[in-house]
Amino acid sequence: MARSSAYTVRVEGLREFQTTVRRLRDRELSKKVRAVNKAAAEIVKPEAKRGAPVGKRDAKSNKRYRPGKLSKSVTVQASAKSAVIKAGSAARVPYAAPIHYGYPKRNIRANRFLYRAMARKSAEVSEQYEQEISALVREHLESE
Repeated sequence: MARSSAYTVRVEGLREFQTTVRRLRDRELSKKVRAVNKAAAEIVKPEAKRGAPVGKRDAKSNKRYRPGKLSKSVTVQASAKSAVIKAGSAARVPYAAPIHYGYPKRNIRANRFLYRAMARKSAEVSEQYEQEISALVREHLESE
């Protein structure tokens, strides 16, 4: 079950900007917007890696559990529309969702390390994003 983030950065006028980018059909501009989105999300990645819990392996641990794999699995994915920070995968780190969202039946309390990382870095992300998008607009859209 996919869940949406409780922490997002909302940018006023972003939808209109995305519409303008699509109408221009400029691949280079789309690539640059994607790069800006990725750069903004990369600010949160180190904080999320630091906040990821590192458990201890014991006799009851599942064979697939390896301490430290969760923090190593934190990745950033970006498109021209958005950027997402993810942790875990079904194949390599299947316990990422229960760790993050909790699993009451198994007595696992939620550890929302991704949300906390975004909350800590949200001001920095929005400032960086605003600067980068403004520079991009000045460079591409105002010169035409």
